[in-house]
Amino acid sequence: MKNVINYYYNILFDDIHQTNQDFYFDINDSRYFFILFEGDISSLQNTYKLQEELLQRNLYVHQILLNKDGQIVTFVNGNPYILLKALYYSEKINFKYVISFSQIIMNPKESYDWKILWSEKNDHLEYQINQTKNRYPLINESFNYFIGLGETSIELLNEIKKQNIPQTIAHRRINSNNTIFELYNPLNLIIDTRTRDVAEYFKSKFFNTGNIDKDLEDFLKNARLTTAEYYLFFARMLYPTYYFDLYEEIISGKKDEKEIKKITDKINDYEKILKKIYSYYKNFLPLTSIEWLETN
Repeated sequence: MKNVINYYYNILFDDIHQTNQDFYFDINDSRYFFILFEGDISSLQNTYKLQEELLQRNLYVHQILLNKDGQIVTFVNGNPYILLKALYYSEKINFKYVISFSQIIMNPKESYDWKILWSEKNDHLEYQINQTKNRYPLINESFNYFIGLGETSIELLNEIKKQNIPQTIAHRRINSNNTIFELYNPLNLIIDTRTRDVAEYFKSKFFNTGNIDKDLEDFLKNARLTTAEYYLFFARMLYPTYYFDLYEEIISGKKDEKEIKKITDKINDYEKILKKIYSYYKNFLPLTSIEWLETN
């Protein structure tokens, strides 16, 4: 792989290290990552433009380096690789990092419609589970509950009046166990509302450690969200991405089905978090009643 990088990027270095299918090497004080890209290659041009815009605004993310042919992707044995020059990479993220990203206001030509995306996701998963229902007994026991959470979150989106909602830099998915490398990786960046990353971080941290009370309370009191953003945040907290992501890893053979118990064993405690948010919202938002959130 060293010779491949030398040839395609005209970069000389001494040692190269491998982690799974990815590689990294150091030059002076900089670390470079040659990573296998597993996403949609057709989206990379927009990703590159977004990275360029951020760099021009002095908002630094890892830099995508083009190869000698001016291409983002270099194919090695038929596999697409991308070279990144990294900023920081090993420190674990915390809530302050997430909040700092959510302040970067963008002006996109289009934005994500969560209602359409989630509805399509639910329909796809319901079809899929009907095809495999005898293979995954633990998933069968819990699936309807989490689809129900998804439906409730979609209904909540109906409460939002059409208006301009600020769009910021966000991530396709963010996890409380991420490092700075994932946070600044332009291949993971999208433009969406500032509530996306915050909600995903809280859900991830809850199911990783269970401890989100203080950060959640501080966020709700100090974030100064618009009415629409309050609805979006709660809908995102309701929507069980954590369950659906794990479900897809299980049925693709990447994880054992028993992993689902890490979620189902904690769902009663997570309901308490949702009820706290709901109770707080009822003080100042004209929420449509959600009966199961009003019971103790």
